[in-house]
Amino acid sequence: LDTLHKLVGGAPYKGRLGAEDPDLRDTAYRVIVDHARTLTTAVADGAVPSSEGRGYVLRRILRRAVRYGRQMLNAPPGFFCNLVPVVVTSLGPAYPELAGSLARVQQVLRDEEESFDRMVERGMQYFAELKTEMQGSGVKVVPGDRAFLLYDSHGFPIDLTQQMAEEAGLSVDLPAFTEFMERQKERSREAQREQQAQQQGLRPLQLVAEQTSYLEK
Repeated sequence: LDTLHKLVGGAPYKGRLGAEDPDLRDTAYRVIVDHARTLTTAVADGAVPSSEGRGYVLRRILRRAVRYGRQMLNAPPGFFCNLVPVVVTSLGPAYPELAGSLARVQQVLRDEEESFDRMVERGMQYFAELKTEMQGSGVKVVPGDRAFLLYDSHGFPIDLTQQMAEEAGLSVDLPAFTEFMERQKERSREAQREQQAQQQGLRPLQLVAEQTSYLEK
């Protein structure tokens, strides 16, 4: 916590909970420290953030921590990976193997954090504008297409968007979001099929009116 405070500045951790922490500053401290421990041990164990399976869980954890830091603590870009050495020192007595993985773990998390940093500011700004728009119109449910845009264009996993919506007293239209996700997957599958066909020297079957008429006879 002391190291995190040195990285972000501002008010130090005060241990506030629930209603005593309306700006979620102390919540952010706890989330970031907990996620730093989780990610350091997981990456040291050989896992890496990715778009599938366990790796996607790690990616979501890191993005949640970075979003808390940037939004709640006004943390500078790249702050999260700088917590790794402190985590290794703290957990070293119980997990001595962490010391040998420090440089690799820090580099993996730095690369992932930098990737998200390029999108997080725009995503938070987009959500802030969306929240203002919805509050002005009295709408309480984030439309599925807007949640999908946050996912597709800004790299915000749906659970991160749900969390931001909950903090703003809103909810997310999950069925509609899921529908947009399925459409994207189908477009991806179609593009993959076309690419495979091209690689095999095949052309998609296209029937013109004359051919269609012949088949109907």
